[in-house]
Amino acid sequence: MLGMWAVAAFLPLPILAVTDPATSAELSCLYLGVINAWLVTEFYRAWGQPASARAWWARMWAIITAVSVNVALFVGFGLAAGVQTHFPFPLMAGLAALPAVGIMPWMLRRVAQHAYAAIIFSGFLVFACKLIGCVVARIVYGPDFMAQGYVAADWRTAKLMITVLWTLSTGLSLGLLLADYRSCARIDPDEATSGRATRTIA
Repeated sequence: MLGMWAVAAFLPLPILAVTDPATSAELSCLYLGVINAWLVTEFYRAWGQPASARAWWARMWAIITAVSVNVALFVGFGLAAGVQTHFPFPLMAGLAALPAVGIMPWMLRRVAQHAYAAIIFSGFLVFACKLIGCVVARIVYGPDFMAQGYVAADWRTAKLMITVLWTLSTGLSLGLLLADYRSCARIDPDEATSGRATRTIA
């Protein structure tokens, strides 16, 4: 797993170095989110689904630590490379990686037999959040919202769409993370063992 973690940590960095600093932030953050989703998938492929609430917490702390280190390295390298954004770059990177921590574990429980498909399905959910932001921009700004840049990847003109995107994405990630924990807590093996022992005694 350390090798995979190293790969996930360093793969997004070249984009920051070889692309225009004025336009590299959005693409590189997208890549950061995808590569961390892959890393979470490899965690689950190597260790399987957590079988208790305690195991779930241990798994999540490992994932949070790995993703946080990746984000910190990414932000540090991006700032050193002179990335230019009109939205705080560290916050952008953190929000881009959050679905890997929140949505992926829940999705992997639903499609456990097709682990890599979970990355695609999770991406669809985040994309749906962006589509909702575009719909809101269309309602608020009228039919020329695209020509005016209200759905561009530019915080100066698309504050509403970007705010809706990150708000929904963050809320969805936290909500599905809680749902995954509850699903795991319901199958706690300690409780299951206790239940089997009770039935045996009876």
